[in-house]
Amino acid sequence: MSSEKSVKKAAELLRQGATMLSESCPECSSPLYKLRSGEIVCPIHGKVIIAKDDQEERKLRREIMLEYTEQVLVDSLNNVIEKLRSDPMNSEVLVQIIRYLDSLERLKRITDHKHIEEK
Repeated sequence: MSSEKSVKKAAELLRQGATMLSESCPECSSPLYKLRSGEIVCPIHGKVIIAKDDQEERKLRREIMLEYTEQVLVDSLNNVIEKLRSDPMNSEVLVQIIRYLDSLERLKRITDHKHIEEK
């Protein structure tokens, strides 16, 4: 995003009642804004999550990584399923599907176990 566009976006956020914060975006160093809803946003990147300390940052990074991994697995599974539609008897594709489903199940167990530990 150009500097001019980011300034316009920041001005729009202020017009909408957002408050400029003293913190800056960890990616681009632009000032962050707090919306009336309480959400914190960067005028360039959109929603930003601010960690209170190193431990919370590690926790957030793990959650993001697990969510990203799940999305990659689901997208890959969808691609393999499309291959199966064109060739329903392809045993290699069936093996790939099983592997993706196993990976998703393992990821779910990790995520569920992590949530139990946090409680």
